[in-house]
Amino acid sequence: MRHRRHQRNLRNIEFSTSVSPSVAIVMSGLDGQTIESYPKTKLGDSGRLPKPNDNTCPICLSEYQPKETLRTIPECNHYFHADCIDEWLKMNGSCPLCRNSPSGSTPSGSTPITPSISSSGSSSSSSLLSP
Repeated sequence: MRHRRHQRNLRNIEFSTSVSPSVAIVMSGLDGQTIESYPKTKLGDSGRLPKPNDNTCPICLSEYQPKETLRTIPECNHYFHADCIDEWLKMNGSCPLCRNSPSGSTPSGSTPITPSISSSGSSSSSSLLSP
């Protein structure tokens, strides 16, 4: 009898599959003007950079080829295919290798990196730039 009562009680229990609201940090990337301000380098015939072990784009994992255009992030001096890093920086405001953000070289008039923290439809912004 006790077993039947327990089974009946289990049938009456409603299981909730809803997930409690979570906090998500949404990073915004850099604006086009800031990205274009980063230096470009056109590789020579060797397709090699001055650093001996720096001949592969860390984003697409392809080796640099002669005459390709690379872009450098000034704060950390990491090189990438210009097209690869341009797309990356539009979505992420930091170097894909060291995660440093361009804190010192944001030109005036450009949009700084700001995360947007949202929970249950509300959002707020706070700057990642430190003095």
